[in-house]
Formats: sequence, C-alpha cells, structure tokens
Amino acid sequence: MSAEQLITAEEFAQKLALWCLRGDGELPRKSRDLHILLTAASLWMEPGVVYTEREVTEKLGEWLDSVCPALKVDAVTLRRELVDRLYLDRDAAGTHYSAGPGPREWRFEDEVSRVDPIAVVQKARADREERRRAWEARQRDDA
Repeated sequence: MSAEQLITAEEFAQKLALWCLRGDGELPRKSRDLHILLTAASLWMEPGVVYTEREVTEKLGEWLDSVCPALKVDAVTLRRELVDRLYLDRDAAGTHYSAGPGPREWRFEDEVSRVDPIAVVQKARADREERRRAWEARQRDDA
C-alpha cells in the first residue's frame, strides 16, 4: 500500500469539515474524499453489534442532520453506499447490518477512529462564522 493512501486524522477532519459545510450536496466524486465521508458516517457503529435496517437508517439520518447537512442525500442512499463500499455488512435478507471492514485500498490512521465528527463540524462552523464577522468588521472599518 502506498503512502498516499494513508489518510491522517488531520486530513480526515479537514476534508470532513469541507464536505459537510461546503459540499455541493452530492457524494464526493474523488475516491479519497468519498471514503473519508463514508468512514465518518460509519464511526458510530460498534464492532460486533448487529443493527436492524431501521436503526441504521435512523442513525444515518441523524448523522446527516447533525453532522453533514450540506450533503443532500437521504439516509437510505447513504446506507446503500456504505454497503456497496463495504463499510456495512448486510445479511442476505437485508434486515440486519453490522460494521464492515471497509475497502482494502484505503487505510486510516488509528487516531481517525477517535475523531468526533460532530465536534469537527461544529468547530469548522464556529471558525467560518468568526472569519465572516472579522470580514464584516473590516468592511465597516473601510467604509
């Protein structure tokens, strides 16, 4: 595996904030960005725990609302993407889900699992708001 496929916790947080605050509403087209976003969406899952389809869909809906409102996909679409990309394992009946291994071509630093996506996005929002206020203050001073 090449070094460029290792995703650091810093890059993870930066890209997550970018996509969840300024994304164009669609899932990222770049594979690296997509896997960062999908990893963030799957961090709430406990290894070895089996979830119902409803539980997964509800959790992903909450994640979309609280962490990544700029992403304009529904929870069912996100759930399907997580299954297709191996972040979720689904039983043959499609009624029970568990954390999957994720794709083999991407590797994340261990610290990524300890990143709190809500805190990352909240900090990014606060930073953006502070920059906006500073810009407005400069505009008033220049006027």
